[in-house]
Amino acid sequence: MIFTLTMNPCLDRYIYIDELIPDDTIRAKKIVDYPAGKGIDVSRVIKELGGVSVAVALLGGHNGRRIEEMLDEEGVIYSSIRISFETRMNIILEEKTQYRMSMPGEKVKREKLQKVFDVLHLLVREGDTVVISGSLPKGVDPDYYTGLIFSLKQWGATVFFDADGNNLKAGLEAEPYCIKPNTHELSRLINKDIDEKDKNLIAKYAKETLEKYNLNEILVSMGKYGSVYANWDEAYYSYPIKLEVKSAVGAGDSFLAGYVMKYKENKLEAFKLANAAGNAAVLTPGTELCKKNDVEKLLSKIKIEKL
Repeated sequence: MIFTLTMNPCLDRYIYIDELIPDDTIRAKKIVDYPAGKGIDVSRVIKELGGVSVAVALLGGHNGRRIEEMLDEEGVIYSSIRISFETRMNIILEEKTQYRMSMPGEKVKREKLQKVFDVLHLLVREGDTVVISGSLPKGVDPDYYTGLIFSLKQWGATVFFDADGNNLKAGLEAEPYCIKPNTHELSRLINKDIDEKDKNLIAKYAKETLEKYNLNEILVSMGKYGSVYANWDEAYYSYPIKLEVKSAVGAGDSFLAGYVMKYKENKLEAFKLANAAGNAAVLTPGTELCKKNDVEKLLSKIKIEKL
């Protein structure tokens, strides 16, 4: 079974307008809500591609209920850990350009943070896969991820970890199975400038990171320049596909979902599916994720090269 964990989810509200005019009434043409949070997105993509997962998330208030309703509509299985305050909402104004307003969340009580451990301990069995993605709630020390990953490994789970900055560094201390940084996150992790077009240099840094932190695998998304996969024995590069980009939001989560679905069966086929899903995600607007039909059409166009 695949589980995803989202510690700091949000409700993304897209408001579509004609023009942003100061000191004037602006009438919205359309409002669209999306359940958001990296782990939740991974579970949504797994469902879209025909797989099964359980999305575990801290949710509260009306926004939390709205996220649950939308997950129900999509057929995504979830396990909510209810909190006493409102799940945060991000406001995105869509004009000729995009204005994003990210709202802060509230502090989560210690007993709720402990309940995350308790719920996962009850759900996760030896051999299961757990995807931990995204940021932590306000005031939670990055070491929380260290303890969580260590515990999941003790329970026999395979942990994929997707975070940034101090959260990523803290989680790496517990040696997860695999991480999925983009080139900017990898650059911050190793404290070196990276040319995001240089596949060989990225593969070199990826292998060094893998060995330094005793990972089994690493996936590096390079945006419009493709992606790199590396393990202890080999590295591969996936060429980009020229597409009309509507929105790159959620491409990394789609990429990770594709890989997690297939990695136990065949690593290269999983990497191929990951790239098809990541590329398909840019064909959808807003924070919509990849569509199964698009992924299937793109699979034959993915070109993989051994480095």
